[in-house]
Amino acid sequence: MNSVIEELGTFIDGVGSMITDVETHIANRQNDFRSMCFYNIHNRGILTREIAVLLERSARPFLEDSDKTQETERIMIVTRGLFTDTMSSIEKAAKDCIPAYWMNDIKELALRDNSYLYLRYIIYASAEKGLVTPEQLKKWDSIFLMRNLVIHNNSEADRSDVFEIDSIRISMRPNRMMKGPTTTFVKLSEIAVELFYDWLRKVDEVYRR
Repeated sequence: MNSVIEELGTFIDGVGSMITDVETHIANRQNDFRSMCFYNIHNRGILTREIAVLLERSARPFLEDSDKTQETERIMIVTRGLFTDTMSSIEKAAKDCIPAYWMNDIKELALRDNSYLYLRYIIYASAEKGLVTPEQLKKWDSIFLMRNLVIHNNSEADRSDVFEIDSIRISMRPNRMMKGPTTTFVKLSEIAVELFYDWLRKVDEVYRR
């Protein structure tokens, strides 16, 4: 469990640095929605670490195998919540960027084949306009896949595959829970927030008036 707590510390520190940069170079008012997105993610990271620390302190020494499994499951549930909340904050901020930056071209592309403005299609439209690189788009697609499996399939795989992104490797078998390291959802949250941070900086560079 220490590795989860350490990874959460890395996540929190990284998002904290993003907050400083966004407030200094991008946000133009107090409680700006762009910086608040990162504050929300930062606070969720701190809450997740506090819960993980409590779970570690309450764990009994010499746990039976079944108890260890349950302890791991609780950590996965807590960090899975961090990932879904991170994605929710990112989606809300990305949608708010569309009118704030007058990104009518991105909106038109994102709504070309859809009735609603979703993060996935904002990113696809951004890739068409050169705001997202092919490598970044591949990572975004992986993040979207994991979010959908977590939210809609309760973390059960719908295919036989090995999911890999950066240092994360997850085994998938149909109708079974995905198997990966206990830091999986923390690392996915790190990747997601880094991708959004890069997207926001590019949007601000291109569309700022």
